[in-house]
Amino acid sequence: MILNKPLDPYDFFIQSEDKKSHILFSFKDVELERYKSINYLVYIKDDQFAGQVEIWIEHEELHNFMEGLLKAENSEVKMIHLKAMSDEEFEMTFIDQKMGHYEIAYSITKRRYSRAGLIETILKGSFGYDSEFLNLLKERLKGINKLLS
Repeated sequence: MILNKPLDPYDFFIQSEDKKSHILFSFKDVELERYKSINYLVYIKDDQFAGQVEIWIEHEELHNFMEGLLKAENSEVKMIHLKAMSDEEFEMTFIDQKMGHYEIAYSITKRRYSRAGLIETILKGSFGYDSEFLNLLKERLKGINKLLS
């Protein structure tokens, strides 16, 4: 999937400094009644590797991620985490590399069954974040947080 910008107001996009890698969170659904959470189809392209997984993220988890990003520029926050409700499905960490540069470490896992049993596929890696888009990411996350509030 090749995209230059998000398609929906609740999508968000994280791109590498070299523009060869990205993570796109494509909005699918939201749950506001029982357990506030948001559903995304996450597409990852890391240079020559790619994968996707559908995940649910708790409201509190997304809120803490957003707060971490807002505080990162003005404090000693070194790592900011975001994970799916099922930890094994998706994890992403912004790692502060000083001077406004971040490394994005990610992991997605897909499980399926075949006649031979459980098959697990994992895509794991990292890339340097293009921090020129940090303010846009923060604004997107604020809008998503309002949707879940």
